Amino acid sequence: MTKKQTVKLWKYSGIFLVFTGILHSLVGIVMTKDDLWGIIKDGLFNAAADTDLARGVAFWFLICGIFIIMLGHLLHYYIKKEQQPAPKLLGYWLLGLSVMGCIIMPASGFWLFIPQGLIILFAKK
Repeated sequence: MTKKQTVKLWKYSGIFLVFTGILHSLVGIVMTKDDLWGIIKDGLFNAAADTDLARGVAFWFLICGIFIIMLGHLLHYYIKKEQQPAPKLLGYWLLGLSVMGCIIMPASGFWLFIPQGLIILFAKK
């Protein structure tokens, strides 16, 4: 393959994050559907109060997935507009947080962020 034919994974960094966020949200919905349904049935307002830890976990699981999707869309916009890789600082953050998450919670999706962080860190324009 010539240099022009080489796939540049960094161009898909935002898309990878969007898919990760979608996967996170779907897993969260499946795992906590009863608690999420309880929040909806109780009218949303104060329905995940401090007294109900399971509902709080369900809410934050879903919200974190939405934030990952939002970050992915922002990153994709940046890459398309600037036609350059994401700033290395984002790669360091993704890698650092994912390694910490893998240590604290090995049976989780934190592993998905390691290759994404590395793609950003080793990106060449």
